[in-house]
Amino acid sequence: MTPSRRSIKNMGNNDILRGEAMDRGLTRLTALIIILIVVIAAAGGGAYYMISRRRAARKPIVVGAALSLTGKYGRTGEWYKLGYELWVEEVNKKGGLLGREVKLILYDDQSDPTTSENLYEKLITVDKVDLLLGPYSSAIVFPVSSVAEKYKMLMVEGGGNAKKIFSRGYKYTFLTLPGLAENITLGLFKFIESLPPDERPKTVAIINAKDLFPEAIAAGAKYYCKKYGLEVVLEEEYPKEATDLTPLLTKVKGVNPDVLIGGTYFPDSVLIVKTLKELNWRPKIVFLTVGPAMPEFWETLGEDAEGIMGESWWEPTAPWPGVEEFVEAFREKYGKDPDYHAACAYAAGQVIEAAVKAVGEIDHTAMADYLRTHTIETIVGPLDFTEAGYPTLGPLLIQWQDGERVILAPEEAATGKAIYPLPSTWS
Repeated sequence: MTPSRRSIKNMGNNDILRGEAMDRGLTRLTALIIILIVVIAAAGGGAYYMISRRRAARKPIVVGAALSLTGKYGRTGEWYKLGYELWVEEVNKKGGLLGREVKLILYDDQSDPTTSENLYEKLITVDKVDLLLGPYSSAIVFPVSSVAEKYKMLMVEGGGNAKKIFSRGYKYTFLTLPGLAENITLGLFKFIESLPPDERPKTVAIINAKDLFPEAIAAGAKYYCKKYGLEVVLEEEYPKEATDLTPLLTKVKGVNPDVLIGGTYFPDSVLIVKTLKELNWRPKIVFLTVGPAMPEFWETLGEDAEGIMGESWWEPTAPWPGVEEFVEAFREKYGKDPDYHAACAYAAGQVIEAAVKAVGEIDHTAMADYLRTHTIETIVGPLDFTEAGYPTLGPLLIQWQDGERVILAPEEAATGKAIYPLPSTWS
């Protein structure tokens, strides 16, 4: 039977409809496959993202620093190393920062400012550290702080406190030494003012190493002499690498001041005392910086250190929270008491720790802003930072007596009375 034209037409239409239906089915299937691929890819990407997050969470937070472990400042720089390392150990015992282990990369700048500057560039651009702890000495902190500012990285340091460092409008450098170098002699002048008028010294000789920090000491001492009415009878600098100060101290002896103030580091503070003994002469007060605050001062000089005054930014007997635990941990790890350099280094770690925990991430601008607006509790005291980045607590006046550092001022922290005046000869 021959099909009619209509039936043939209907058959064709049915084929077309079936074809269209098949096409629609294939299209839907293709779409479903594409959606499935996208979902799988997204799930895989999400898994990768989560794995990456977990890996990042496990990755250590790297803290970088360069210190003077050799060269002129090597003896003092070693104290900062001990303080930094103890802080890293203690913070890791508490679970690290942001749940991550803290790792320290430490270089030796050989007491050279240019070397230190280059090492901090390396820490930031090559080692890609997360956080910075500072170097030692104002002469080195000064150029290094420019590196931190250039890369907008927070740097907390306890080794450079010359006012010049904090007079440039920088936003990322913070100091844990509780005051500026220019104010170091203030405790001495307040002690002088506390004496009966007829017992007060009247004349002062000021000498200092030719370097940023000692120059700041001398400038501050000169200012306070004028403020408190003492006459400066001699003011002179010497090379920071000096190994013979006999001509200078002979000159000082010749003008016979009541007070000798020395803007010194450890080596020249020891050299001054040895030379004074050789000359068999002493003024009523000998005040030197850095050296007298270190245990090695008595270890090196023995009884010749008796009666020498100096500044200290911290002592193991300080009343601040955490001091006792810090001293105990330091003794256990290193077998000796810490000095203020080690304490200020440890406190630098505490400041970084507080900023990271408060902000909740490594955001250097946010951390710097936080430090300027909050009091940070540390073992060197509660630190309230100025807009420039330094605190304003002030130093202690100390004196060596019978092999111990005795705190003379401020009165609320005093542990003894001053030996004053010193005998004029050493015999």
